[in-house]
Amino acid sequence: MKKALFIAIIGLSAPFGYAQTATNWTVNDCSQVPHTLFSELDAGKVVVITWVMPCGACIGPASTAATSVMSMGNPNVVFYLVDDYGNSSCSTIESWASSNFISATAKFSSTAINMMDYGSTGMPKTVVLGGGTCHTVYFNQNGSFTQAALQTAIGLASTPCGIGVKENQGPALGLRAFPNPAGTHTRVQYVLSSPKEVTLEITSVLGEKVLSMPLEKQSAGEQEVEIPLTSLAAGWYILRLHTDDETETMKVLVAR
Repeated sequence: MKKALFIAIIGLSAPFGYAQTATNWTVNDCSQVPHTLFSELDAGKVVVITWVMPCGACIGPASTAATSVMSMGNPNVVFYLVDDYGNSSCSTIESWASSNFISATAKFSSTAINMMDYGSTGMPKTVVLGGGTCHTVYFNQNGSFTQAALQTAIGLASTPCGIGVKENQGPALGLRAFPNPAGTHTRVQYVLSSPKEVTLEITSVLGEKVLSMPLEKQSAGEQEVEIPLTSLAAGWYILRLHTDDETETMKVLVAR
């Protein structure tokens, strides 16, 4: 199920006809603060961009994007509201956003931030860019989308280039977790070929350990352990199962 979800997301965010990597730009926002896209991605930021005319049909998706980002409370995830063709003034964009209660990390009106770099035009158009120095496109959608879909893409985009987690392909321990996405808890299942000492760990995608559960020596056979997740913020995490001689890893999404 996890792999199917991942494939579905990649299928949504990578249709034929647009680059799989972002296009760089250096632009001042409407407050005259300079931004260089690749520098921000290289620093570990996830950049969500929505292009608007602005127009009435743009309100819903732009609001969903803004809410998705702001509700995560992660300073490394930013939301940029951009005029579609750079032909509306900053005051127009700012007034439209304010009147529709759409908050953005920064607003832009510049032809350099070109939605055509990501395929067909559409009102509005939203992309999620991340992956550190890989500058990868994780989401590319014209029109409406769900908050869950966008936040899932943001979670994937938060994994720096080169720190990706290898998915289990018929692993010896059979590590799995359900539900996944998880809310207040997840149940971890695995199989031991012989009695072993077991430790379960959860880390952030950046490698920070947020939970560790050393378990007593367990007998051979199928095992199941419930892990509480109430102390964790929404987002992607890495679950690791350590035994005396084996380690297996998988991704877990905490969704509130």
